[in-house]
Parts: sequence; structure tokens; C-alpha cells
Amino acid sequence: MSNPAEECRDEDLPANTLEHFTELQQVLEMIENIRSIGAGTFEREFEQYAQILSRYQEQPHLLDPHLETLLGKLLQKIRRQDLDTGERHAAFKYLYIICKVRTYKVLVKFMPHELSDLEFVLDLLGQQDPKEFEQWETRYILLLWMSILVLNPFHMSRLDAYETAPNPAVNCSPINHVQSKSTKMERIYELIQLYVSNNDTCSNMAAYLAAKYFIRSDIKDLYLERFLDWIMKQHQADTVDVKFGQLAAVAAILKHGKREDLLPYADKLLQWITSCQYKDGNDFLKYKNYVKIVQRIGLVHLKPRIASWRYKRGTRSLATNLTQAAGAGGESAALEVSPEEGEEILVPDAIEEVIEELLQALRSGGNDIRWSAAKGLGRVTNRLPKELADEVIGSVIDILSPLEPHEAWHGACLALAELAKRGLLLPHRLEELVPLLMQALFYDEMKGYMSVGQHIRDSACYMCWAFARAYNPEDVKPFVQKISSGLLIVAVFDREVNCRRAASAAFQESVGRLGNFPFGIEISTTTDFYSVGIRQNSYLNISDYIAQFEVYREPLINHLVQHKVNHWDPAIRELTAKALHKLSLKEPEYMAAVVLPQLLAKTDTIDINCRHGCVLAMGEIILALRNLEEKSDPPVTYLSNQRIVELNELVKTFLDRNCYRGMSGELMKSCTTNYIKNCSLAKLQATTDCLASWQKVIDSCLVTQSTSIRDSAVDAFGELSATYYCLDIRHQENEDIINSYLKGAENDLEEHIRMGYIAALGVLPSYMIRPHLPAVLDSLVKHSLTPLQAVLNSEMGGRENIQTNRWSEARTESVRALLKVVKTVGYTDEIDSFAERKNFNKVIGCLLKALDEYTLDNRGDIGAWVREAAMSSLYEIVTQCPCDLLVPEHVHEIVVGFMQQAVEKIDRTRGLGGRLCCQLIHHQPRIPYVREHLKLLEIFPADADSVLWLFADHTFPMFCELLALPDYSKRVLLGLSASIGQLTESLIKYASSALFQFLRSNPETVPRLCSEVVQIFEEHLLNERVTYPMLSFLDILIGSGTLESVLHDEANPFAEDIFRLLNLEVKGYKKLYKTATSISAFCQLLQVPRLSKRILSKLSVFLGLQHVHVRKTAATKLYEALALHGDVTEVPEDNMDEILTLLSETDWTMPLVEVRPLRNQLCHLLGIKAPVSGAVAAAALQQVKADK
Repeated sequence: MSNPAEECRDEDLPANTLEHFTELQQVLEMIENIRSIGAGTFEREFEQYAQILSRYQEQPHLLDPHLETLLGKLLQKIRRQDLDTGERHAAFKYLYIICKVRTYKVLVKFMPHELSDLEFVLDLLGQQDPKEFEQWETRYILLLWMSILVLNPFHMSRLDAYETAPNPAVNCSPINHVQSKSTKMERIYELIQLYVSNNDTCSNMAAYLAAKYFIRSDIKDLYLERFLDWIMKQHQADTVDVKFGQLAAVAAILKHGKREDLLPYADKLLQWITSCQYKDGNDFLKYKNYVKIVQRIGLVHLKPRIASWRYKRGTRSLATNLTQAAGAGGESAALEVSPEEGEEILVPDAIEEVIEELLQALRSGGNDIRWSAAKGLGRVTNRLPKELADEVIGSVIDILSPLEPHEAWHGACLALAELAKRGLLLPHRLEELVPLLMQALFYDEMKGYMSVGQHIRDSACYMCWAFARAYNPEDVKPFVQKISSGLLIVAVFDREVNCRRAASAAFQESVGRLGNFPFGIEISTTTDFYSVGIRQNSYLNISDYIAQFEVYREPLINHLVQHKVNHWDPAIRELTAKALHKLSLKEPEYMAAVVLPQLLAKTDTIDINCRHGCVLAMGEIILALRNLEEKSDPPVTYLSNQRIVELNELVKTFLDRNCYRGMSGELMKSCTTNYIKNCSLAKLQATTDCLASWQKVIDSCLVTQSTSIRDSAVDAFGELSATYYCLDIRHQENEDIINSYLKGAENDLEEHIRMGYIAALGVLPSYMIRPHLPAVLDSLVKHSLTPLQAVLNSEMGGRENIQTNRWSEARTESVRALLKVVKTVGYTDEIDSFAERKNFNKVIGCLLKALDEYTLDNRGDIGAWVREAAMSSLYEIVTQCPCDLLVPEHVHEIVVGFMQQAVEKIDRTRGLGGRLCCQLIHHQPRIPYVREHLKLLEIFPADADSVLWLFADHTFPMFCELLALPDYSKRVLLGLSASIGQLTESLIKYASSALFQFLRSNPETVPRLCSEVVQIFEEHLLNERVTYPMLSFLDILIGSGTLESVLHDEANPFAEDIFRLLNLEVKGYKKLYKTATSISAFCQLLQVPRLSKRILSKLSVFLGLQHVHVRKTAATKLYEALALHGDVTEVPEDNMDEILTLLSETDWTMPLVEVRPLRNQLCHLLGIKAPVSGAVAAAALQQVKADK
């Protein structure tokens, strides 16, 4: 027996890090300690075993040196007579995993095949119940083992003469009705019948066993006809509930059997299988077996031969080709087994039916069926005479017709590739085939809402690959231009990555095999597997590289214009336009003279995809051509006056046809704005009517809901106004546009309308802004602030509608527009610029207020968008403006604003704030008025990229160092309170650990920081955005033990202040969450002896409140606090146990009338007065006054 380890050396194995089977000892140990399948730990151990072996699924050859050891261990355990049934099943499960990884064809060669095992396996199979689905691996491996055991060289009837004593390990009655008294031949036959009749995994293995068993010389005469008759009878009786194992068994027998043994049954089998009509249903598995049986019947009818007429090109191995002498090509003598010249090949009538069935299967809906039929046609055609084979090839070529469905095209391409590989596609067919091949390479048709053609283009690349291996360079030479261009077009312009890679591989194969592709070596090194994997790189870079070779330039351009401009995917159309821009620089005359007229003509179509793509492409081509005209010396004109007139009329025509309405109008708006932008950049001559039509489209696009269309319209408007609106005669029109946009920015009905107009104001050119700078500036400042901020801003006139409070996206757009206006107008000494301190201060003041935007909605903290835009804008203004405009207060507010944002809770915002703060501190030239600049330079690294700003564990330790600087500590503490007091566990962990580490290292700063915490709390009292996290922050901070020196210092008012502010914050107890959260902070203050009585009185109020959750939380937290700090309170020690018992055992969810007496009892034990309601207290006071 050959060693599989030797056989697998020549396979193309995947290259990865595994080099040998490292877990051998671990696996052997697991096999040694196999437990029964009923054991509790079996599932976990088996899963671990399967996981280890599954690592080698991609390179299973590494198991080969150890397969004998692994199988020996497992089979030794299986053979044990005293082995428990559960353990035996477990061993078979372990054995199946090896089979799955290494495949049964390799594993079966390592299975023992002594005669003594035949009886054992046969008896064990007889015990199995096919309905026990959980033990299917046992039956699978036993059938596989039997397939090697039945190959023993002895006559099967002799084995019954040497009956051995019954095996005690398997001595029990058969479960599957296979009689043990029958002969071994009969028992094996019945077992095969039983297992091929089950539609499970074991049926495939039973089919494999049938093929090995029934082709034995001593079995075929006795059982083969009987078995085939039984299957045919079964399938004629029941064509609905089909047993796939039976069909697979017939196919396997036809594959492995000798032709002379099978020939007597071939006609009967063909008549039976065609009468079953399995190809008519939608069951692909039935049809696949049907195709396999039909093609193998055809092979049985024909003698094995290699067609003498086939095309001979020599060996397919490159290495052999290189080692052979130049003139020694041709088939080796070993392959020349063709019949003698003049010998007539007899073709049975059944072959015609077989070929017809295979041709029909090429049109099937299943990939596997078409692939199987293609291979079958190749095998059958190889044994036919030349005339008949030529008819078959002609029939396959006829399938490549526009009237055929896409499945037929795929099947035909696969079949032609198979025929070419076998040398059966003679060179004279190439003239007819190459045009069809080009159609297949570019096949892409819409079918409903999806496109079909990907699999056809892939198979067409396979055809090209097969042609490269099949033909001599001289035969392919007339078609080299078409094939090479087609492959390169697919390699760079196909939408699907697998098609691009397939075309790249076929091109490389053709370059290596044929050697006559123009510039093949240079291009194949560029269009490799990885570079064509990225679509944008293929379209914009690789195509540009290929276009330097003139022979490929026009085919690339023509393909884009004919096939990709009207592609169904908008992303492809956009890439096509950009690719045409680059190709225009290489072939401007062709673009201007041929491509532009074609694109203009296509804009009349009703196909919206085509119109969209054409308009995009024309804009890019115009820009490229005008750039070339400007750079050319001597001057060259590519765009004629007639062409410019047509381009000017284009948008007006679309407006007249109402092309911008409806669903298709959105696509037209996006491409038209892109077209206007490119024409403006190109400075294309434009008439007044043309400009009016362009402005009209832009105005309609500014108020659309689509963000991408609005952004495109804003870009187009910026270029349009900069290029065309600078003329004096347009003064009034410009005034009207600005007034219209200022009015539109005041819209308070729809947010997207305001966003469009504000963004348009931001891109106005300097000459349009300056006369209206105060109005534009006031509008943008107003809309950068929340309605409340706008009202509080003393410089603002008018009042904003309160419903715009949640329009954070519009405010973000306004902040960005404000920055653009500042950059556009600049800081020149002229009037109406930002050199005026009033204007500059207004912008800085507005952006600093925008840093306080914390709007919330169902999307979360949407104010973060405004804060991020404000930070970016402030950074750009401060680093670019003249230093004399900066004032110390503004610089300090900007720096502390960045620092606060850098320690708040949103990762993205925190990362931006930290990075900008670091860059601002290290900016050159140095920013003036930065306080403690030298210390900041020590804290922050010079290279901002050396810090991972999005990771809290990297940034918080750095920013906590700022707490040592009084100028910055208060705002950093404000940000820290938001981070430590929120809900994200990882952020709380890193932020609090950094803070506590600093406090422990710098105890002298603790009193100052505590007073700043009090100030923050007091300044933001009842501001729930700050106070909600502040309550949790105080709980964590006081409980950390870092403030003990302050808490126990009676001269320090920190504890009293916090207690006072907590009382004010929760006054009225209307907010359930706030009240419940404050309890933890109150309980932490119990460790301050001078406050304990007041704290206990407060908590006793919580224990009597109406909210059940508050009462339960108060009881739990009070219990924990007394257990920790009870010794420092004024609670009598004798009562402590009773107090803790009462707190823990009382059901605080009971009605208030039952809870309050228990609460009053607790107050008595604590030594405090029981609280009374305000109404009761007032009545008591009134009674006292009355008594007096």
C-alpha cells in the first residue's frame, strides 16, 4: 500500500504557521481517558478533542505520520471485549473526528484489514439501530472499515467455513433485522441494502461500501444484478420519497466497476434512470446523482481511450516544459493509447441520449449539477470519434445564445473549459468562440432587484485559463488582443472581487504559458491577487497604470462607457467617472471627439442609472480636459464651441423634463451637483441661462433630506460662486442669493432645511460675504447656540423657537460654517474682517459657549457633535489667527475646555479633546497666555500620536496630573465627576483609579480639591446633567478613603457643605432616581461623627417615603454603613445588633401604615426623633399655640 504521507507532498497545501502535529501527546492522553457518552464530562472533553484536531482541517497532512498510532489506540479500545457500549460509541465519535479532518479516502488506507476483524465488524454493524441518530458516527466508521475488509483476496464463501465462537463483546441479538444465521455474503448484502435506504450521512458511506463489495469477482455474479434490480424496483415504486443513498450506490458502482462487468446492465439502467424523471423537480440532490449515473453509463458504453484527434500541445507542467528540449514537444508515449489509424469507433445509440441529458443538465439551476455535467461531457467526448465530438462541441457552443438563461451560459462556459483542458476544443473553433467568450466576460443582467452574471464572468475567466494551458501561442495569436484586453478589463473593472482575482489569475497564466500578451510581464506583476482585491485601487490606480500602454487604452475606455456608466450599482458609476477622469489625461482627443458625444446622446434615455452615470462621467471628463488645456503649451482646445453649448443646455433640459422630481430625482440631484462642481472647477464658459439653471438645481438640493446630496450641493455652490459670481453685473443676483439664504437659515420647521442654508452661507466667497459680514455672522452665531444660550446672549437680537432645542446637527453645521467664514474672510486690515476684535471675540465667545452644549435625545448625547466641532474650530482659529487678537481669558477658557472634554465619558469626544489639547500646548509658534505652560509641556508628550487617546487607561493618569495645578483642577474635576459618576464600568475603573492614585500621591492637594468639588456642586445645583453623576461620584470619592483627613478635620466645612447641598438637591423627593442615588452619598457621610445624628435623621425620612425602591435602598445602604462605621456614630452600642436585625429582616415593601411604626421603632433605637410629616408638624404647632 502506498504511503499517503508521500502522496500528499505534491499537493498545493496552504501556507500558515502550523508545521507539525504538536498536540500528539495531549490527544493520545484524551484517547486513553475516553469516558462513556453518558458521563457528565464527556461532552466537554469531546469538544476539546474536536477543537484541537479541527485546527488541522486546512493542512491535514500533518496528521499522516501519526495516523497509525491514533487509529491503533482507538481500535485497540474498540476491540476490547469487556468495553462498555457507551465507551465504544465514544471511541467511534473520536475516530470520526479524525476521519472528518483527514477525509475517509485517506483514513481507510490506515484501517486494519485482517480477516479476524470482518466477523467483529459485521457483528457490531448487526447490533446497530439505524434510528439511533445520536450514534451515527459508529455506523459511519463501521461501514468505512467494512469497505476495506471486503477487499480481502479470499473467496467470501470460504469465510463461512471457518465459523469462530461467538464474540462475547457483541453476542446479542441483531437490532436491524439482519439475520446472523445467514452467510457473511448475504449479511453484508442485507446491511448495504439497509444503510443505502437511509437518507443520512451513513448512506454515502454505504454507497462507497457497495461499490467496493459488488465489483468483487466472486460477488458480482451473485449479487450485482440482484442489487441493481432491487434499487430500480424501489425507485419505480416510490419516486417521491427518494433514497439518495441508493442513487449514490449506483453511481459509485458505475464509477469503480469494470466496464465489461457493467455493460450488460447499462441499457437497463439508462432506461430506468431516464424514466424516473428526477430532473424535472427542484430537488438538486436527486438531479446531481441523476447526472452522475447518466454520464457514467455513457462511459460504460464507450471503450476507454484518448481521442487520437485531440489537440496535442505537450505536457501541461511548466517545469517539464522547461526541462525538455526545444523540439521535443508532444505527448509522451505512455499517453498514446489511441486506436490504430482507420479503426472504426462504434458508438452505441444510448450515447446520443446520454449526451442530450448532459447538455440539458448544463442548463440546470444547481451549480453542482452544471459542474458535474460539464465534467461528464468532457469525459464522454474524449471517447467519441471526431465527427460526433464536433457535433457535441457545436451543441455546447449553441447554448451561448442571448435566448438562453444565465444558468445555461454558466454551464456552457464550464463545459467548454473542460473540453479545452482535455484538448478536445480544436483551434479552428476559436474564431467562433472568442466573441462569445467576450460576451461571457462582461455578462451582467438585472433580474428584478438583483444582478446575475457574477458566476458567468468567473467561469469565463476559467475558460481563458484553460485556453492558456491548452493551445500553442501561434494558435491564439489572432485573438491575443481581444482576450488580453477582456481579461484586464475584468481584472480592474469588475464589481466582484472573486471575478477580478479570477481574471488576474487567468491573465498571469496566459502570460506565462503563451508569452505573447502585450506588456504581459509588467502588467501581471501589478495586477496581482492582493492589488485587485481592493475595488477602488483597481479602478483608479491599476487602470491608470495599464492605460500607459496604448494597446489597452481604448478598450478600457470603451468598456467603461458601454458597460459601467449605466451599471446598476451607484458606487460603480461613481468610480467609473473618477476612472474616466484619469484616463482622459492619457487619451484626451479620443475622449473629446468620441466619448463625450456618446455620453451626451445617452442622457436622453429613460434609464435613470444611465443618465446618472453619464452626467457624473461628463463632469469628470470636462474637468480633466480643461486642466490639460490650461497646462498645454502651445495652447490646445479639446472642447469645441458647439460642445460647450450642448453642455450648457444639459441641466436646463433636465429641468424642462422635470427630471429632478420623484425617487429618481434624488439620483439626478446628486450627479448634477457633482457636474456643476466639476464644470466650475474647470471654468467652463457658461451663459446666464446656464448659471440660472445651475443655481436653481443647487437651491432645490440644499433643502433635501439626504445629507450626501446637501453636502454635494454645498460643495458645488462654493465652486460655482467662486468661479462665476465675481462679476459686477451679478451684484443684485448675489444680494438676492445671500438674503434668501439668511432667510432660509431662520427656518424653524425642518432641521435639514436650516442645515442646507447654513452650510451654503459657510462656503460663500470672500467678496460676497464682506458686504454682509455682520448679518451672516449674527445668523451663524445665533444658530450655533441652543435657544436658551441664544436668549442669554446679550448681543443677540430676536428670540429662537424653543422647539429647535434638539437641533444639534444644525448647530454642528453652523459651527463648521462659522469656521469656514473666518478662514474665508481672514484677518486682513480691511474693514469687515476678523481683524476687528469685535467680530473675532464674537466668534470665540460663541464657540466657547458651544463647548457647553449637552443636548440629549433618544440617540444619546447628541450635543457631543457640537462640542467636537467647536473644539476643532477653536483649535484651527487659535493656531492660525494673529497672536495680538488673542486675550488671556479666551486662551485659558479654550485650554480648560479641551481639558474638561478630554476626561468626560464619550470615547470619541475624549480622544479629540485630548489630542487637540496636547497639540495646542506643543504648537509652534507657541500660543501666548497659556498658564503654567512649562508644567504642561512636562505632562503632555511632544508627539501627540504616541498616546492612544481613545483608551481611558492611557489618558486619565496624564490628565489627573493637572489636578496639581489650581488653574486647571476645577474644570478637570468637573469632567472627572461626569466620567466616574456614570454607568460604564471600565471607564469608572480607569478614571477613579487614576484620581485616587493622584490623591494618595499628593495629599496636600486634597483640601483644595474638596473645596472645588463643593464649588462645582453648588454652581450646578439642580442641573441634573451634572448632579446625577455627581451623586455617584461623591459616593465613590468619599468611600475611597482618600478624603479621611478632610472629613475628620472639624475646621474644614467640606462634609457640612456636601450634606447641605445633598439636602437641597433632593428636596421634595420628586425624582425617584436622584433620591435613590443620593442615599449612598448620605451613608458615606456617616463616617463623620459630628454629622451622624443628622444623617440618621435624613435616612429615617427615606425609610418612610412612599417609593418602595427608595425604602429598600435606604435600608440596605444604612445596614452596610452602620456595619462599617457604626463605631464612630452616636448610636448606642447595646442597640446595634437589634438595629441591624430590624433593618435586614423587615420587609420594606410592605404598605406605609405597617412600615412607619417599624421605622419609628428604629429611630427610638438609634436615639433620634422619629420624623413627622409637614402637615402633622403644623397641626401640632397650631395646637401648642392654642393651648398657650
